[in-house]
Amino acid sequence: MVCAINPQPDDLWLDPCMGPGAFISALRNNGLTKKRIVGVDIDASPSAEDEAATTIRGVDFFDWCASTKKRFTKVVANPPYVALCKLGADLQKSVQQFHDSQDPSFALRSNYWCAFLSACLGLLKPDGSLAFVLPAAWDYALYARELRERVLSSFKSVEVHRSLEPLFPEVREGRVVLLAKGYLQTPEHAGRIDHPTATSLIAALCRPIPQTARAESYASTACDASGTRFGDLFSVGIGCVTGDVNYFLLTESQRLEHDLPTSALRPVVSKARHLVASQITKVMWDRLRRANERVWLFSPDDHAKENRAVRAYLSHGENVCNLDGYKLRNRDPWYEVPGIRFGLGFMSGMTSVGPWLSLRSMRGLAATNTLYVISANEAMTIDEQAAWALSLLSSETRRQVRATLRCYPDGLAKLEPHDISELQLLPPNRIARSREAYHRAVTLLLSGDAAAATAIADVSVVRRPKETLKVRDGAA
Repeated sequence: MVCAINPQPDDLWLDPCMGPGAFISALRNNGLTKKRIVGVDIDASPSAEDEAATTIRGVDFFDWCASTKKRFTKVVANPPYVALCKLGADLQKSVQQFHDSQDPSFALRSNYWCAFLSACLGLLKPDGSLAFVLPAAWDYALYARELRERVLSSFKSVEVHRSLEPLFPEVREGRVVLLAKGYLQTPEHAGRIDHPTATSLIAALCRPIPQTARAESYASTACDASGTRFGDLFSVGIGCVTGDVNYFLLTESQRLEHDLPTSALRPVVSKARHLVASQITKVMWDRLRRANERVWLFSPDDHAKENRAVRAYLSHGENVCNLDGYKLRNRDPWYEVPGIRFGLGFMSGMTSVGPWLSLRSMRGLAATNTLYVISANEAMTIDEQAAWALSLLSSETRRQVRATLRCYPDGLAKLEPHDISELQLLPPNRIARSREAYHRAVTLLLSGDAAAATAIADVSVVRRPKETLKVRDGAA
């Protein structure tokens, strides 16, 4: 990355989150002296590379950034990835006090990496360059849309490199390397380059995009116009495994029969037919409960076990459950159901209308392993969730689904979690009122009018523009 933005002896470099000093080491190895490098880190613990830079430790970057008069020709960084809403109060306050209220990069729904990148643009000299390791969310995060457009319109050259295998062996989530050169110069070219391996990406960083690729234009929304893997947006996991559904899953009448308090149970959805709308509300779940569906999961905590009826039901379980079975014998205690996930919604892998997402609006609602639990990899508003869920219903995604469905001997068609994760979603072109649009689309879908549902979805997603440049492994 240091080599890719052409280090020169008179450069002034910044690493805004230097950590143990990997970039500082690379700069030192390229002949840069201590006075040409500034490293900042909130961690006060010294590192071996501290003496190779003007090192500022134990200081929050945003506090330092707000007061420094220094400007830099080069910035290189691997910023932290954490939702701003999950930061500690002091760090959150630092970002909020620093930011321009009109810049969504600093909104609570944004991410630390986005705030770091936006702040560093303000420290860059004209004609300066930057190199950032970023999460795959750079390509699609809705909170970063304005920042992406700002980067693409502010630099002479922009390259987004991505490896099709994990860039770091210990981190499974996708990463990209953003190279932006010629700050505040007239934009000439930008390219997205997919590399088959991390090794080929690293080898290509110092290799320019071929001239034939440079000659083509790149739309300001090019990163948004590409398909985005469902798995880059959301994680797909199965619901909790009970080990004995007849014991652990109860209807309301069974709960009353055993006189079990609701404090010993969790509300769940356990069948595809329980997904009845774009959002599962408490009112909808209550209808399932009154219809005597299996919507209670026996899950007592220590306090609930003090209840006489709960103790009796535990004794009943010791008589009727196969405690030597694989699932139960590996639990301690046997009645604690692991893997209870809540997520932002639920999905069935087996459905005649294709995959769609039923968003969770009921607190504490979980699902069993007959359903998939969907969780967002980045913080999202409900409208953002609905906007991406609409993209799942688009004609482009439905085409991929038809090519991916696995047909089993009993005639059932199924999508496994991996299949869903690999679906490419077209980014939404609008967010406002997406919840209402998604509700209309799902209502039509479940009433049997899939074509009308898809039509609503298609007007909500960005179509791939012809002028978008996509380069694979450095070849035009």
